[in-house]
Amino acid sequence: MIDWLIWVVLGALIIASLLDLKYKGVPSVALTGLIFIVAVLRIENLQFGILAGLMAWTVKDLIYEFQGLEFGMADIKIMAIIGLLVPSLEAFLFFIGIFSIFQFVYTAVWQWRVGHDKERPFIPCLLAVYIALMIIGGVA
Repeated sequence: MIDWLIWVVLGALIIASLLDLKYKGVPSVALTGLIFIVAVLRIENLQFGILAGLMAWTVKDLIYEFQGLEFGMADIKIMAIIGLLVPSLEAFLFFIGIFSIFQFVYTAVWQWRVGHDKERPFIPCLLAVYIALMIIGGVA
């Protein structure tokens, strides 16, 4: 059975995805509060949350350097939240692999269908990564 916190985070990611698609932004305080709640409830996974946040910050820098596009702070916070829910190193490596594949495909499809110059909402891609992790049992 999936823990209630997993469902709460899923609901928050669905709402964040809708806000990102419609308004291109998510209230920062809501995501920061969610990070705090998940960190307190999953303190044993803190190292994976920190690693996910650092990895997201690296991706942000790479995307900006090579494409001149922004990978927002909301995306970094969501990566940290997902990382806090990852229970093991094996699951964390799956998370990184799934994120890499989904991010590449999402970016390629977005550029093909919408164009290079359009700002792309990235939280829906992170929602898909989270759902994939839920399906394979990578979050707990």
